[in-house]
Amino acid sequence: MNHSNNFSVFFIKFFFIGCFLAFNLFPCSVLKAQTDSLQTDNITTLSSLEIEDTLSLAEVYDVIFEYHPLIQKAKLIPELAIQDIRKARGMFDPTLMGDWTEKQYKETQYYQKIKTELKIPTILGFDLKAGYENNSGKYLSSENNVPSEGLFYAGIELPILRNLIFDERRATLRKSQVFAEMAQADQRKEINKLFFSVAKAYWEWYATYESLRVAEEGIEIAEFRLQGVKDAFKYGKYRAIDTTEALMELQKRKVEQLQALVDFEKTRLALSGNLWSAEGEPLFIKNTIAPSSRGSQIEKFDLQNMLATAAEFHPELLKQSFKLNTLKIDKKLYQFSLMPQLDLSYNPIFYPRKADNWTLTDDYKFGLKLYAPLFLRKERASFAMAKIKIRQQELDLNFTQRDIQIGIEQSYIQVNRLAEMVELQEKNVKNSLVMRDGEQTLFELGKSTVFLINYRERYYLDSKLKLIQLETKYAKAKAELFWSAGQNEFIDLRGQD
Repeated sequence: MNHSNNFSVFFIKFFFIGCFLAFNLFPCSVLKAQTDSLQTDNITTLSSLEIEDTLSLAEVYDVIFEYHPLIQKAKLIPELAIQDIRKARGMFDPTLMGDWTEKQYKETQYYQKIKTELKIPTILGFDLKAGYENNSGKYLSSENNVPSEGLFYAGIELPILRNLIFDERRATLRKSQVFAEMAQADQRKEINKLFFSVAKAYWEWYATYESLRVAEEGIEIAEFRLQGVKDAFKYGKYRAIDTTEALMELQKRKVEQLQALVDFEKTRLALSGNLWSAEGEPLFIKNTIAPSSRGSQIEKFDLQNMLATAAEFHPELLKQSFKLNTLKIDKKLYQFSLMPQLDLSYNPIFYPRKADNWTLTDDYKFGLKLYAPLFLRKERASFAMAKIKIRQQELDLNFTQRDIQIGIEQSYIQVNRLAEMVELQEKNVKNSLVMRDGEQTLFELGKSTVFLINYRERYYLDSKLKLIQLETKYAKAKAELFWSAGQNEFIDLRGQD
C-alpha cells in the first residue's frame, strides 16, 4: 500500500514536471525556429531616396506661368478683346461706294449711270458724305440728267431725334471696351483657379514626401531594434517571442513605407501633369527632387484688408460689375429708341466749269426721313426687359459679394485654427519624442518590453504624420484664402524670394 502511494506521488510529480517543461521549452524551440525562418525571408527594403535638389512652389508657379497651355490660353483672352474693339471701331470706318450701270440695245445707248460716294461716320452720330455723279444716254430719266462734266456733292446726314446722342454703333463700341475690361478679369480668374489647383497638388506631394521620410525613419529604428533584440535573445535577456514582435513591427513599417512610396509617386506625377516646356512638351519631376516647405510657414493675415481688397479687385466681382455696365448700355440704347427717328440730309451741289475751276452753286439736295412706330411695343418691351435684367444682375452681384465675403471669412478662420493646431501638434511631437526616448532608456535597462517601446514609438511616428497632415492642411488653407479673396499667391511667393 505504501509502495503504491509512493509510486502515485512520483507519477503525479513527473506528470507536472513534464507539462511544465513541455509548456516552457517546446514553444521556445518552435518560436526560435519560426524567428530564424522569418529572418532569412528575402524582404525587400527600399533604400532612402537620394535627393539631389528641392523644388519650391514658387518655382513651380514660375514654370506654369510661362509655359502651361491654360495660362497661354488665358493670355490670349485680352488679345481677343482687343480685336473685338477693333471690330466695333470698324463701324466708324469710311466707306467708298461705286456704281456703274449701262444699257446698250441695237447700237443705241439707252443710258449710262456712274455714281461714286465716300461716307465718313463720326463718333458724334452724324455722317459726312461726298460723291460724284455723271449720267448720259438717249433714254435717261429726266431726274438723272446732269451736266456733261458731271456733278459733285458733299454734305451731311444728321439724326435729329433718335440716334443723335446715342446709337447702336456707339453702344457696340462702348460694350466692346467693357468686354475688354471683363476679359482682363476673366484672365485673372482663370489663372487664380489654376494656381489654386496647382497649390493643392504641390502640398499633396509635400505631404507624401514627408510621410515617406517618416516611414523610412521608422524602418531604420525598427531594424536597429530588431538586431538589438536578437543579440539580447542570444544571451537570454529577451524571449523568442520578443524577436518575433520586433520583426512584425519592422514588416508592418515596410508595408507602410511601400504605401507611402506609392502615394509619393502618384502625387509627383499628378503635379508633373501641370508642367510644360517652352517647346510645349510635358515635363516630369524627377523622383530625386524633393518639395520645399517654403510657403507652409505660419503667417498672420489682416481680414479687413483682404475683404476690402476683394471688394475692389476680386475678378468675379469685376466680371459681374462689367456685365452690369453692359446691361446699362443696352438700357440707354433702348431708352433712346423710344424717340421717333428723324434724319436730315443736306448735300450742296457743285461742279467744275473747267478743269481748274470748281464752282459752288445754289443747287442742293435736301431730305427729311421720319420713322415713328405708333405703339412702340417693341421698343417699350426692350426697355422694360433691360431694366429687369439690370435688377437681376444687381441681385446676382449682391449675392456674389456676400458669398465671397463669407468664403474669405471661412478661409480666414480655417487658417487661424489650423495654425493653432500646427503649433500644438509640434509640441505633441516633442513630448512624444521625450516619452519614446524615456521608454527606450528603460528598454535598454531591461525595465520595459518590446511591446511598450513599439507603442511609444508608434505614437511618436503617428504624431509626426499628424503634424505633416496639419501642415499640409494649413498650406492648402492659405492657398484657399488667397483664392477666396481673388488674390494670386504666385505674386506673394515671388515677393519672398
